Amino acid sequence: MELPNTKIRSVAPDPTDSQVVNVVNAWSGGTVDTARSRLLVWGGGHNDYYGNEMYALDLPTMSIQRIIEGSPVASAQMCDGNSAAPDGTPESRHTYDGLTYVAHADRFFSIGGALAGCGDVDFSTWTYDFGAKKWTKNIAKSPVASGSYGYMAVYDPATKLVYVEDTNSFLSYSYDTNAYTILATGRNTTNYTTAVIDTKRRKYVIVGHDGVKVIDLSTYQMTTMATTNAPSLINGTAPGLAYDPVADRIVAWNGGSNVYALNMDTGAWTQVATGAGPTASPPGQGTYGRWGYIPQYRVFALINSVDQNAWVFRLSK
Repeated sequence: MELPNTKIRSVAPDPTDSQVVNVVNAWSGGTVDTARSRLLVWGGGHNDYYGNEMYALDLPTMSIQRIIEGSPVASAQMCDGNSAAPDGTPESRHTYDGLTYVAHADRFFSIGGALAGCGDVDFSTWTYDFGAKKWTKNIAKSPVASGSYGYMAVYDPATKLVYVEDTNSFLSYSYDTNAYTILATGRNTTNYTTAVIDTKRRKYVIVGHDGVKVIDLSTYQMTTMATTNAPSLINGTAPGLAYDPVADRIVAWNGGSNVYALNMDTGAWTQVATGAGPTASPPGQGTYGRWGYIPQYRVFALINSVDQNAWVFRLSK
């Protein structure tokens, strides 16, 4: 269903700002705050949008909210290698798939992205404490590949680690020790893919741009997965991707009313959507984590534009 009155522009600091569209359009991602059942969206960056505020689609109230205020200082004036505005908040950036939610610590997590103004990559690791309402730069120089802007970050509740694929290497980050561990090198992924964890099989699944790749979380080896009845989104730009542990399916969206589910045992894709759905195409820059699974309600939530209402999708029982 479409959720009425959930356009991000309606709660933007300046709804008339033509650049606010790039909160979503500029290679911007999102993640699910599982404690509060809300889809978080944070984006902008480079010369696209300088505001660093954060938005949430709140499922309990079915409303759109601006949950973190932006810095009063234009981020475009910063970009000095520090990645922080004078008030200590992180500069706006293209966020790609580098956002996740560290559930056991109740922290929003961000790695990478192209900074507002200069477009330089941010190698810092940032977190936001929802209880204290405070940003922290946890690590100023994270050990990620220097040739990439768009990293993939997924929190794993089983290990309490964030797994990061940086186009060249695979790493884990522990919030509790504030440390990275490089697990494997010699990868070949891009900025334009989206990752999820299949928690049943312990697989890190990457979709988009060049098919389906799988990293085994016991060996950290990457393989290309052969699939059947594959939709075009497997070679598209950063489709929306999430894992439903109840249905045991990787579920993807890449525009329009169709939704596709991947059976990880058989490798078969199935178009699973019925009834009316969104008619819009995704931004050409990708959807990333702005399609996310909300476990409390067992629905997938989607934010596709600041000027479109949000949608939710439920797999048939």
